[in-house]
Amino acid sequence: MTPLSFKPACLPVAYGELPHTNAAQALRLLLDTTPAVVTCAALPRRGFREYAYIQSVLGFPGLVLDQHSKRAYINRTEALPKLDQLALAYLQNHVAFAALTTDALPLLTELRRLRGVFTGQAIKLIVTGPISLSLQLTDDQQRPLAYDAMLVEGLAQHLTLRAAWQVSQLIDLGTDVDVIVCLDEPFLDACASPFCPIEWKDAAALLELVLSSISGCRGVLTNGPVDWSTVLQTSVEWVHFNAYQYSQVLLDSAEVLATFLQRPGFLTWGIVPTSAGELRCATIETLTERIEHILDRLVAVGITREQMLQAMLISTTTSLAHMSVSDAEKALLLCAGISAHLRKKYDLNA
Repeated sequence: MTPLSFKPACLPVAYGELPHTNAAQALRLLLDTTPAVVTCAALPRRGFREYAYIQSVLGFPGLVLDQHSKRAYINRTEALPKLDQLALAYLQNHVAFAALTTDALPLLTELRRLRGVFTGQAIKLIVTGPISLSLQLTDDQQRPLAYDAMLVEGLAQHLTLRAAWQVSQLIDLGTDVDVIVCLDEPFLDACASPFCPIEWKDAAALLELVLSSISGCRGVLTNGPVDWSTVLQTSVEWVHFNAYQYSQVLLDSAEVLATFLQRPGFLTWGIVPTSAGELRCATIETLTERIEHILDRLVAVGITREQMLQAMLISTTTSLAHMSVSDAEKALLLCAGISAHLRKKYDLNA
């Protein structure tokens, strides 16, 4: 079964967070710059509870939110007795167990207002992935959850239900709208470190545990030099990679990439930098040149240009949450401009 009803063909798409505090304005920017594939972005500057990883973990047993210090942690004494309830909800696919209040995901609320009038082809939903979340969250002794197998398994079950709940909120948006669910894994490359408690094979198993339960197109967002030979052999169908800094890592996995594209799989190129200094120097022309250079090298190792162009999307390297609103707007306008340039040059608009 094809994961998407359309070919991306260099369409632009936002990564996952925006610096806006007004959800309606954030959505307007997305509809103006990335109208075909709209990301349900988090808006962390609205408050601590709207940090992307907090939105993902809300409702997990034993969660404590310290608003003053902006710290989240898991109280083990409270969490452990409730993990059985979570496991039962997971086994029964009781999606409402992971429901959020209507104000927790403001952009999702704004998207729901477009019922019957949404003209895009897809919505991209995001939850923080189990590897990054278990490395980022600690227990009450400040020990990362990644060191506790029971809590890591519980997190994976919780994220599966949270993703399913988000999908359920978009069922009536439009019959022809595809849903993409992405696991945001900013710390996935940490698995390469000998000091990381999660090895690559365990990381792949954790990703698969969540991905295999996702209804819709299954995605993973990364921005570091990850082990693509491992990641691309999971059931993932949509991958974001940092093409601006780490294209060589992907080129080294060209054989696995070729198999991924035949699935078919889709590759979002994080080509627009999110460093304010680099963004000031970036233009449609210079960034397109980078893309063309990487494409030339992919062609040299056996991947056809047409195959790659049809499967690719254009995005920023990472989240835009740390940027000014004006810089974030510039970054997304660059994504849209690069997309328009490539689609015109290679006649991809048909």
